[in-house]
Amino acid sequence: MTGRSLFGIRLWRLLSARRPDFHTSTEAMTADLARRAAVPRAELAAIVKGTAPNPDVLHKLGPALNIHVADLFVIAGLPVPPELASAWPTTPWNVGTIIRYAMALSPQRRGRLNDAIRSLPIEPRTEPTADDGFPDEPGALLIRLMRNRNIRPNAWLLAQVGDGPYVSHSTVGMLGRGRVAVTPQYVTAFAHLLGYAPTDMVALTGVGPVYEQANPHPASAELAALAWNARRLTGAQLAHLVHLLEDTRRLRPSTFDGGQDGQRDSTGPG
Repeated sequence: MTGRSLFGIRLWRLLSARRPDFHTSTEAMTADLARRAAVPRAELAAIVKGTAPNPDVLHKLGPALNIHVADLFVIAGLPVPPELASAWPTTPWNVGTIIRYAMALSPQRRGRLNDAIRSLPIEPRTEPTADDGFPDEPGALLIRLMRNRNIRPNAWLLAQVGDGPYVSHSTVGMLGRGRVAVTPQYVTAFAHLLGYAPTDMVALTGVGPVYEQANPHPASAELAALAWNARRLTGAQLAHLVHLLEDTRRLRPSTFDGGQDGQRDSTGPG
C-alpha cells in the first residue's frame, strides 16, 4: 500500500459496502458523496484513488457520511485537531467508567445522565494528543477510535456492550500494536461499542464478515451516543459524574433519580 493513502482504501470499501444494490457502482457512490459533501468530484475521486485528504475535505465529508469529523481524522491516520480531540487520557476515571455505570441504569436515568453530561462546560484541549507509535493497521484503528471517546482498552466493557471475546484488558490493548490478531468478533464488538453499523466497521478495517452471532447490549446505540457526548470531559468532571452515579447506587437523592425512584441499580466500579 506504499504511496496510497489508507483513507482512500477505507473510503472505497465503505462506499462499496453502502451500495444500495449490486447494480450501483462505487464510482456512482463516490459521485453522489461528492455532491452531498460539496467536494469537487475530481478531488474526491483522487482521494479514493490514494491522495491524502486535507482537513477541510474531512470536515465536509463527515456529515455527508454520517461519521463524526473527529473520527474521520482517525480513519485518515491524521492527528485529531485539539478543538475536536477527546480528553484522552484522564485519570483516575475515563468515559468507560461512565458507560459501565450507565449500562445498569434504567432508560430514564440514562437520559438524565446524558442531560447532565451535556450540561457540563467543555474545556478546549490546548495540546495535541501524543503519537501512540502504532502501525496504521486495523487493530490500531479500533484502539484509536476507542481513545477518541476517552475509553481505555477494556475487555469487560467490550464484552458487555458489544459481545466481544472474553479476554484480558492487556490483550485488547495489544490490538493497537498489532500483537493480537483482529477477528470479526472484535470488529463487530467495537462497532457496537463505538456506535457504528457493523458493516461499516468491517469496511473500514477490512476485517470481516460481520460476526452474526453477536448479542450486544440492548442499549448499545444509546451507550455509544452517551460516550461520544462525554468524550471531552476532564478528569474532574468525570469524577463529579461518578460521585453522582454513586449517589444513585446508594439510593441517596441525586441528579439521576430526582429523589423519587426507590429501585436500586446494580453496577460495578469502572
